[in-house]
Amino acid sequence: MPSETATAIAYVGAFVGLVGGGVALFNSWKAASWKRAEFANTYLKDFNNSPELVFAGRCLDWNGGKLVLPDSLRPYLSDGAHFIQHDRRIFAKALRPDLTIDEMDTDPRIQIYRTSMDSFLSWLCLVTSALDRKLFSVADMQDVGYWVATIQSEVVLHPFIIAYGYQENIEKLIRYYRRKQSPYKNWVFPINVESKRNEVGK
Repeated sequence: MPSETATAIAYVGAFVGLVGGGVALFNSWKAASWKRAEFANTYLKDFNNSPELVFAGRCLDWNGGKLVLPDSLRPYLSDGAHFIQHDRRIFAKALRPDLTIDEMDTDPRIQIYRTSMDSFLSWLCLVTSALDRKLFSVADMQDVGYWVATIQSEVVLHPFIIAYGYQENIEKLIRYYRRKQSPYKNWVFPINVESKRNEVGK
């Protein structure tokens, strides 16, 4: 009888140990998931709290209209205006890798567009680096999938991406968001030909 009691106690102890180990493992996983989500939120806050990055996103989203100009980009305008008229023709011209200094001086919006797109693509490269280092997962940063799909539709942006060293990181983002499980995997935005059409009709 004592041996049976000892065996029962041993089984109970083993069971309690397994349960305790499972709880510890679950808590560890939960803490890691929370940590990843916190990292992802930090990156999203950097985007949403940066008027220049928000401005760049609107340049990609909108085909026209007035855009509020961030304080950091107002010095490009001699009159310090708070708005610019968004022009897809000028936007396409601004993103040409072969643009000359003289051409940049023809319209202040050219440097505004180039500067904002440079900041926007640099931020996306930071996101790529964080995903590579597994600081967070695609599921933690799903909103980036929208911008990946948008960039794929923006053909005027592609030469700029290639010419200024963003291609490798953008291609990684495409693999992360378009070739793996993601809400944006099958999203297809129409190719934005508006700026191309304007360029031809110039």
